[in-house]
Amino acid sequence: LLVFYLSAVWSQDLQQVKGIVGESITFEIPNLQPDTEINWRYRPMPAPSSTNRTVKIINRKIKTVSDERFKTRLQLVNNTDSLRINKLQAADSGFYQVEEFSLKRFQKKFQLTVYNPVPKPHVKKMNGSVELGSRTCTLLCSVGDPSGVTVSWMRDGKSLSTTQLKLTQGYNVTYTCVASNPASNQTITVTPSDYCLDQGHGAVTQWNHYIVIIALCLSWLSL
Repeated sequence: LLVFYLSAVWSQDLQQVKGIVGESITFEIPNLQPDTEINWRYRPMPAPSSTNRTVKIINRKIKTVSDERFKTRLQLVNNTDSLRINKLQAADSGFYQVEEFSLKRFQKKFQLTVYNPVPKPHVKKMNGSVELGSRTCTLLCSVGDPSGVTVSWMRDGKSLSTTQLKLTQGYNVTYTCVASNPASNQTITVTPSDYCLDQGHGAVTQWNHYIVIIALCLSWLSL
């Protein structure tokens, strides 16, 4: 019950912040009086049952960093009270609270979620998707590490809600595969004819060659 109550308190006016492993994020706060002492507190996910003072800032200078993980990765932005975390780690995900130390006239809460970078998607033609004499072709879009990543095809800016693009025509229309998570995305745009048309037409052309050869042989035999 206590954890539920404290979680509910934390959720009030909680600003969501998303970050990417290896990059940086900034907790934006308004500038306070220059001589104000500010404390930042951090609590890892999932339960914000208590917080420990992590950073003390006085006169817009970082005076104390009590958590070893943050000591070389924190900075104040452009002589303001906004705090930046550099070289983000997955373990940085959690709840952050900043407050004025003395009168507590200012307080702000953040929930930071750090995601892995989205890998670049790649496209391949599925084996056997082009049949002899057929123009049906299936393209698969995927990523190397699909954990936490959503993959889907798009055409003309609209999601097709599928990772497999099955086509019987429209090989010269461009399609975009989008791999994304809540913090970032990667795309690749392709023209299906680069994957399908050559093999499909090649199969048809080869079959036509056979027909021509057979016809010539029959003509020769009939002489």
